[in-house]
Amino acid sequence: MSVKSPFRTTQRVYFDDLDALNILHNVRFLLFMERARGELLNALGFRWADDLEANPDKYHVVAAHDVRYLVPVRGEGDVLVEVTPIHLGTSSLVLETKVRSLHGETIHAECHTRLVRLDPADDRPCAWSERFRAAMGPLVKPGAKAPPASPPAT
Repeated sequence: MSVKSPFRTTQRVYFDDLDALNILHNVRFLLFMERARGELLNALGFRWADDLEANPDKYHVVAAHDVRYLVPVRGEGDVLVEVTPIHLGTSSLVLETKVRSLHGETIHAECHTRLVRLDPADDRPCAWSERFRAAMGPLVKPGAKAPPASPPAT
């Protein structure tokens, strides 16, 4: 399967995703973004079910989510989720994700997510594998700038 950037997937909004005002609850946007990221990784051949030897890059964490909620999603239906890698560092990956109306004309929310690969022996950042870099690198949006890392909370 050939994967293009942005990677696009359709996610279903169900009744239980909605709040009392019939609006998609804000935490559900993150759920849709997480599912889309998982679908992208699966499409690239990085399956969660594989053990660490076969897929060492699955040992990563979300270091930051920076979400902007722009236009409410009202009621049940489908939304389009686009995932675009915008920065691939030594141990980090920044993804730009947009939740759009099904036909793409309205952006409901957008997010920058920073992932960091960890060494399972000591939970410290380590480099993505060459296999991961070869699969993800060509999808990185040319000229895109990753947002600055958030300062630590005080």
